[in-house]
Amino acid sequence: MEVIQFDRSVLKVNQVILMTGLVAGYFLTLVWHQAIAVLPLLAVMMLAGLASPQLNLPRNLYLRFLKPRHLVRPRLVNEDPAPHRFAQLVGGVFLVAASVAGLVGQLAVAWTLGWIVVALAFLNFAFDICVGCIVYAQLVRLGLLPLRRSSPA
Repeated sequence: MEVIQFDRSVLKVNQVILMTGLVAGYFLTLVWHQAIAVLPLLAVMMLAGLASPQLNLPRNLYLRFLKPRHLVRPRLVNEDPAPHRFAQLVGGVFLVAASVAGLVGQLAVAWTLGWIVVALAFLNFAFDICVGCIVYAQLVRLGLLPLRRSSPA
């Protein structure tokens, strides 16, 4: 495993956006059904961030606004970011599935998937327990994923 330095504060900003957006979207949906649009919006945010650092909204918010104003401190670590990217992919896939469920009127399924993403984001934010990273490590151990370095988060 090759390690590189990256700033975990980007991950924390992403988790705050996810938790805030999903919780607010859920309660707003109770009175305004079009708020279900938060699910595909956050799915696009997650998957676009994987596609390109320039499209990573939480990264840009952190680097261009929060960090320069000392609102969030850097948390530089030396580790392989691939497990975190895998976790972000899983979260994005959950939100795509939630979006599809919402589109076909299965709101209970949609919000169950959304609340799973909230719970996993909270575990990582509050306790640095990255369930997606644990799954990634197990998939590597089983030989189902290659152990290689990815671009930084």
